[in-house]
Amino acid sequence: MGFRFIKPVQRVLLSTALLSLGFWSSPVYAQASDAQVSALVEALRLAAPQTGRADDGLYSDWQIKPGNIPRWSKQCIGRELSPTDFEASPVTARAILVCVMRDVLNEQYRASNNNESVAIQRAAAWWMTGDGSQYNSIPENSYTYTYIQNVLKNYQQQRRNPQTQQSATPAQPTTTPSAAKPASSSQPTESQSSAASQPQAAARSSANNAISDTKVAALVEALRRAAPQTGIENDGLYSDWQIKPENIPRWSNQCIGEELTPADFAASPATARTILVCVMGDVFNEQYQASGNNETVAVQRAAAWWMTGDPQQYNQGSTADYTQRVLNFYRQSFLKLFPHL
Repeated sequence: MGFRFIKPVQRVLLSTALLSLGFWSSPVYAQASDAQVSALVEALRLAAPQTGRADDGLYSDWQIKPGNIPRWSKQCIGRELSPTDFEASPVTARAILVCVMRDVLNEQYRASNNNESVAIQRAAAWWMTGDGSQYNSIPENSYTYTYIQNVLKNYQQQRRNPQTQQSATPAQPTTTPSAAKPASSSQPTESQSSAASQPQAAARSSANNAISDTKVAALVEALRRAAPQTGIENDGLYSDWQIKPENIPRWSNQCIGEELTPADFAASPATARTILVCVMGDVFNEQYQASGNNETVAVQRAAAWWMTGDPQQYNQGSTADYTQRVLNFYRQSFLKLFPHL
């Protein structure tokens, strides 16, 4: 059995990227919430066909064709994974599929006139056949029809019975250059999380987000480049972003549904980046609102939050120097990604 979704995902992801990549451009609003996307990804896993063969040529719990994996991983985490690596890390696999299916679900949501049940069925049909419009034209006695209905049933169950997750509470930041990164006090919106860990009541619609995913990713890269270097190998901070260890289990549980140790976090830059995009999505959007929709100030406020826990310090003393560095790297990262703009 083959899954014919190579060309559709290129079209979907490219069209969404072109809409959202304008520098200082108007935001593109999605219709599906992070919790809905996560529930869909989990529903696809639960409904994945079981061939009964270990060597069926499909990978991971989602039964993915190997030809899709390098492209999807490159698009979503910035590097190509082999099918074996993809299968070996369910956390990273889920994060990549959330990235892919967010665009698909939003497109099917629009095609269904905002009918959630129909959008899920269309997304399941796209996943299985490459054509979302086939969801209601497949014979009821066919395997594909049964599969689509199973995805819908699993999705509805995930939405009714989400497990609660540990809420994020701000860490007490220090004022030294190697300061801790405080945890977000609100629910992350850059969803790379598992459906099992995403609380339905706390999930916010992506339509409330004024900052695109691309801009959040540029901010995360800027924070990496601006991370203070202590010159001490065992300085107690982890990864290229210099994260305090106590934040890592909470953030990873919040964003990918699994508590990572600081060592595991530092050992997987791709997963670390996914988690930080999740965390900083809310922070960036909050500071954008607090700045009166001034993107430059929002970046500086988010950088001040990252360093001190207080975004209002963005133009104060040594913090102002740091936030300006982050802003400069943010602009460079954006232009490096899209030199034609």
